[in-house]
This record gives sequence, structure tokens and C-alpha cells, in this order.
Amino acid sequence: MALNMVLLWELTMAALFFFINYLLTRCLIRKLSTRQLPPGPRGWPIIGAIPVLGAMPHAALAKMAKKYGPVMYLKMGTSNMVVASTPDAARAFLKTLDLNFSNRPPNAGATHLAYNAQDMVFADYGPRWKLLRKLSNLHMLGGKALEDWAHVRVTELGHMLRAICEASRKGEPVVVPEMLTYAMANMIGQIILSRRVFVTKGSESNEFKDMVVELMTSAGLFNVGDFIPSVAWMDLQGIERGMKRLHRRFDVLLTKMLEEHIATAHERKGKPDFLDVLMANQENLDGEKLSFTNIKALLLVCLTLPSHFNYKLRT
Repeated sequence: MALNMVLLWELTMAALFFFINYLLTRCLIRKLSTRQLPPGPRGWPIIGAIPVLGAMPHAALAKMAKKYGPVMYLKMGTSNMVVASTPDAARAFLKTLDLNFSNRPPNAGATHLAYNAQDMVFADYGPRWKLLRKLSNLHMLGGKALEDWAHVRVTELGHMLRAICEASRKGEPVVVPEMLTYAMANMIGQIILSRRVFVTKGSESNEFKDMVVELMTSAGLFNVGDFIPSVAWMDLQGIERGMKRLHRRFDVLLTKMLEEHIATAHERKGKPDFLDVLMANQENLDGEKLSFTNIKALLLVCLTLPSHFNYKLRT
């Protein structure tokens, strides 16, 4: 009996010694491996500094920058965030150390709206992103491309001025942001698809505008799952369900556009538009290729930019 008690005592002390030694070793390793973080608010357990941002995050961050300096650290839920609030600090992240910070963290909007981050905005830095940027610069955004498509801008500006004059003669109000949206969307549509996106006002145009407004609204909502990934699967706010429904509507529209464009490819021989160039890189046997999903994701960004501008003017 006494022997058993001695053995039990020794086993208990050995287990306790092992547990204490394990905790001390783990704390020491963590202390040695932890890098020095910038100053910032302590935040709350689990939710971190999320409540500190309040209803106007930009104002709260500007106020905190005066206290903690140009580079500060915030614990957003279980995610880490570093905020740069001066031109020099931003330059360090965006230019000097751009390769280290070139990838965007995953979020619900990129996953459910942007084809699982396959567009140029959310795609990881790599060969495919470089190809998308190269094609965009050469055939849509670069100086040579702007010069080649100058006639499109002149034509669409004429359409806009005629529409304004017609509305004026009829005594109808002219909504300038809406007119600019139509003009820019048609310019981009001509360059990308060789077609005007908004030929006339109608149900299809209104539906497209409503979809874009819904996209911008849902993408800007605060989603708990983006900052606390362990609860993302529950979709507590129902935001991701709405994103998935909207994505299906956009996918139907973009797929229809692509199918019609492929069917009329013979009409543009010798004068390809931007989508023709993208489709040609599907069959590229050398280097990186673009998938059908990559092309639809890039189209989604290009076609919604003008309406994004209109949405920002209104809000």
C-alpha cells in the first residue's frame, strides 16, 4: 500500500514537472520568436480593436494615428492589421516593400463575388496576375491603347451631349452622375466587347445598375467572418448568402456576353477588341494561360467600374 502511494506521488510530481517545463519552454520560444510590433490599441479579447473603429473607421484611424504614430498595429478579431497613415509610411508598403505586401487577404467579397479572387484586383501576385496586368496595360490602359480608342471616347461624348440636349428640350431633369456612368460604361463596353452597354434606358439597363449598386453595397458591409474566420461558416449576418445569389446573376450575364462575343468573332477580324485578346490567351501554348473564369472575373471588374463611380457620387 505504501509502495503504491509512493509510486502515485512520483508519477504525479513527474507529470506536474513535465507540464510546468512545457509551459516555460513554450513561453520562452514564443518570446524569442515574437517580432516587435508597431504600437496600437490593446483591443478586446476575441474581437480585438473592432469596436474602437466605430461607425466612421477613417476618422477613428486618423485620431489613433495622432496617438500611436504613422504606422500602428490593430488586432481585428483574430486577424492582424498594420495601418500606414502618412505618405512616407504608405510608400514603404506600396513601393519599397511592395512584393511583401502585394497579396490581399482573402475575404467573402473576393471569394463569392470575384470568382474566388480570380480577377486582377484580388488575384495573388504571380505569373497569371502579371499576364492580366500586361494585357490590360497594352490593350486598354496604356498610352498606345488610349490613342487607338480615342474615336470611341469622342463618339460616346457626342452621344452623352445629344442626350443632355434632348432632355433639356423636353424639360426633363438631367442627372449628371447617371449620364457620366452611361458614357463611361459605353466607352469601356466598346473597348472590351465592341458594343455599347447602355444603348437606351430600359429594364435591362436598370437591372444592371441595381446589380452593381447591390455589389458595391454588399462588398462594403462589415462581415464578422472576414475578421474571425472560425465563425465564417455560420454566416451570422447573411451577407455571404446575398453575395452568392448576386454572383449567380452576374455569372449568367457575363456568360451570355462571352457566348455572343465568340459567335461574332469573325466580324472583328483585323480589329480585335480587348476580349478578343483575352480569349486568344486561352489558347496560348507558351507560358501562362487564362481560364474562362479569369476572363469573366476581369470583365466583372471592368464593367462595374463606371457604376462604382456613380455610386460613390451618390453616397
